[in-house]
Amino acid sequence: MARAARRYDLYLPLTDNDGRPIAEDVFKSVQRRLLTRFGGLTAQQRAFPLEGIWQGSTRLYLDLVIIMTVLDFRRQGSTRFIAQLKQALLREFEQLEILITEQPLRVH
Repeated sequence: MARAARRYDLYLPLTDNDGRPIAEDVFKSVQRRLLTRFGGLTAQQRAFPLEGIWQGSTRLYLDLVIIMTVLDFRRQGSTRFIAQLKQALLREFEQLEILITEQPLRVH
């Protein structure tokens, strides 16, 4: 029987806005928080990043990013948790923006 779920994808940069690499322990900390909240996650290997390009108000940003994905089976979802996590990630990754997407799913 199919179950309703939400999928959250967190697009995390490998460097801060000054080009300095993000420390490994920062990524491990994110993984621990996601594992504690959702019970599992899928993470892209940092050796194979994606290229993210986005237009800011005054400049074009180019980032190498990885994606961490979690599935949420809570009936009410995790909107508040994700919003709080995003604010923490903005500080920890020293970013102006971090993309987090949410999609409704049916999981079989």
